[in-house]
Amino acid sequence: MTPKIYVFGHRNPDTDSICSAIAYAHLKQTLGHTLVFPARLGPVNKETQFVLDTFGVSLPELIKDVKPQVSDLVLTDFSMAYEKDSVSKTMGQIIDHPGRSLPVISDEEQLIGMVSLSDIIPAYTDAFSKSLLRDSETPLDNIIDLLEAQVYGSIKSELVRGDVYTITEIEDGQTLSSRDILVTVSQDIYLNRAFATGAGIIIVSNASPDIVFDIPKNYQGAVLIVAFGPFEVIRLLCQGIPIKKYYQKHHLEYFMTYETIDDVKKNMLTSDHERFPVVDVDGRVLSTISRSNLIDFSRKKVILVDHNERNQSIVGVEEAEIIEVIDHHRVAEIQTATPLYLRIEPVGCTATIVAKMYHEHQVAIPKDMAGLMLSAIISDTLLFNSPTCTEEDRVIALELGKILNLDVKSYGEKMLVAGSNLKEMHPFEIISTDRKLFTMGAYKIGVSQINTGDFRGIFDKLDGVLQEMNKLCAEESLDLAILMVTDIILGGSELIIAGEAKNLAQLAFGFQPGEFSKYMNGVFSRKKQIVPPLMNASSF
Repeated sequence: MTPKIYVFGHRNPDTDSICSAIAYAHLKQTLGHTLVFPARLGPVNKETQFVLDTFGVSLPELIKDVKPQVSDLVLTDFSMAYEKDSVSKTMGQIIDHPGRSLPVISDEEQLIGMVSLSDIIPAYTDAFSKSLLRDSETPLDNIIDLLEAQVYGSIKSELVRGDVYTITEIEDGQTLSSRDILVTVSQDIYLNRAFATGAGIIIVSNASPDIVFDIPKNYQGAVLIVAFGPFEVIRLLCQGIPIKKYYQKHHLEYFMTYETIDDVKKNMLTSDHERFPVVDVDGRVLSTISRSNLIDFSRKKVILVDHNERNQSIVGVEEAEIIEVIDHHRVAEIQTATPLYLRIEPVGCTATIVAKMYHEHQVAIPKDMAGLMLSAIISDTLLFNSPTCTEEDRVIALELGKILNLDVKSYGEKMLVAGSNLKEMHPFEIISTDRKLFTMGAYKIGVSQINTGDFRGIFDKLDGVLQEMNKLCAEESLDLAILMVTDIILGGSELIIAGEAKNLAQLAFGFQPGEFSKYMNGVFSRKKQIVPPLMNASSF
């Protein structure tokens, strides 16, 4: 099955990150790229959920990483055994199979064991006993196949139910059970004695394919005509027993399709086995793999929107194939093994670019997608108040509003307030709602932003917020954490800082020593008004 191509935004997704992913995936599907699907890298905030609910759009699939998995390996054809298969057949398969072992599967193709050469060697060395086939529940088909027998008469059972005898053991007048097997030769004197025993199956050895003899009318069993001599017949009967008796049923080592190749490598290094079954979620065996298979895999294909930095993207992105980037941020360390479609424009929102692409491809924008893209523009530009907002953002937002037949300003105010009731939010939720990480010189900095219509509410939770910010710095080795609490009505942002590198905030924003909170009038944009001064400060 061809894997999906995921479109997703950054970690700690904001409204633009979610809505642009959905809208761009919809555009790609409309253009015939049916394997493209939107995804998200974390829980959505209240504002984004309000938008999705308003326009009746489902939450995108949550994905945690794009590391290569077992399902990405080039799986080859493989041999397998059923527990009813004969020792002889399985031995032949094992000899021809890399790794000298086979998965044993049920009739539903589910893994039930493993069998190797060392497991079935005893079948060749154990002494033959009369009850061996019966005790091993040997299928009669195994016997017929191994002996290459022509069958006359009717076989009453699928399994051997009786004992095995040779004609030399039978005394005159001796009778056998209708379940027993008797091995004889093709001379008339021995045939007559064999039929007289009443054995259920008579194996006639040393017989030519065109042998002619009469089967007594009162004989109710089956006759197997074989070319092998009697001693060879006995040897082959031993090899006809099923592997059910010999294969390993416990402590099996196998890999699920969803396991990462990194984890598989680690497990293989500590294992005594050479080959391992690959099993799907239903327990069905798909193939077998060894260390040599781990170098041949297909990288997951992804499309990044609203970001291009590795530390803001999904875990394992460096091991994926990035085929497109649609963004409106600074260009960081994009490194790809293959060419890609890269579109980065100096606008206020990724959704502005996506909406332009609908027009460029002459694809009509449905109302739900128009609603998502309008909401993303409102969110990223803070209803056109952010200095990142461009004339293109305004024009496209108004066009989207016309598709929806709604008042953009009225809807925007309602949307921004709906997603930012600080009184109902835990301090951790406040600092995690829209958080991005930046590496600036020797410093690792986290900048969170939350929009609110209840600006004063942050001070009721300030102690808890500072505690969570300091905890975040310790857990993620941040030198500085900044929270922007932005109020479009007041027209500015309260900056709250934590971490060991507060001197950067002093240089960049005029914080005084010991000061951890500062109101900055006219500051709305993390990208244009927070990140550049921090980058300058970090270079000193």
